[in-house]
Amino acid sequence: MALTLYPNPNNGEQLFMQLSEVDPEVKTLNVDLFDLMGKRVAARTIAVNDGMINTVLDLNNELSNGLYMVNIIAGEKTYTERLVIQK
Repeated sequence: MALTLYPNPNNGEQLFMQLSEVDPEVKTLNVDLFDLMGKRVAARTIAVNDGMINTVLDLNNELSNGLYMVNIIAGEKTYTERLVIQK
């Protein structure tokens, strides 16, 4: 499973996200962003196309500077990646 988030550090505007090798039965996946206190600060549902996603999350400058955890749930699998917001 290859998960790529870029740019990282991010300026808080747009986050490009690529994920490959998603189970063919999974049609959508959930993306949640959490701050370091464990509070969910953003949530998205994204459609899976041909076992992969290649999308842009608009963050709309809603996140403050700091470290966030990006949590992706795709069927039975969960992926977590760190994201740094630096404006």
